Amino acid sequence: MDTEAGTGYEVVLRYPLDGTHLGSVFDDVDDLEIQFVSGVPTSGEPVPYFVASGCDAARVDEFLETHPEIDRFELTVAGPDERLYRCWWTFQDETIISTIRDCDGIVRHIQGTKEGWMLSIFFPTNEKTARFHDACLERSFDIEIRRVEPSHIDSNRLHRRTLSTKQLDALELAFERGYFETPKEASLSEIANELDISEQALSQRLRRATRHVVESTLATETSGQAGQD
Repeated sequence: MDTEAGTGYEVVLRYPLDGTHLGSVFDDVDDLEIQFVSGVPTSGEPVPYFVASGCDAARVDEFLETHPEIDRFELTVAGPDERLYRCWWTFQDETIISTIRDCDGIVRHIQGTKEGWMLSIFFPTNEKTARFHDACLERSFDIEIRRVEPSHIDSNRLHRRTLSTKQLDALELAFERGYFETPKEASLSEIANELDISEQALSQRLRRATRHVVESTLATETSGQAGQD
């Protein structure tokens, strides 16, 4: 039976920070998240963009300047709590990224926190999904598979950033406590205390989370209207 064009499998997994290019940037920081801007590579060498967010985002500059495997980088956009980087680094074989590439995988989402990396990867066939899993076992990658399910390529999803776990937790708690009600049923300070973070960190997470929800909603609405034209 022929496979429907654009249909494949999505693999969601967790991967440890140790041994990855940006893993040690999370040492001795309290509030830092990194999300890669996903897409399809146009050459053999990945030149990814990534967004560093949180109170410690500015510390990424120093890390990139001194890291021996970083060839060069560009700070493309610098905001008060988010910084967009373009980074070139020495590409190595038999890493998690090269393994994804070798199996024709498309990275939909990579999010990094002090707890590790969370990856969402699209593979075009079941055979290539299985080959990726076998290669990870052969190379002793310490991966934790969270989900494998049939999926399809969504051009909007490939380029849309998603909520991080911390942003989602903050948004859910703020909603449950009535922070968005008029008048407010809980203060920023009270919610920050429950999450054991500063008010500034909570304010930044809620602002980023709200923006991402709005962006996602607008993108969905635009896509739906285009399909009706």
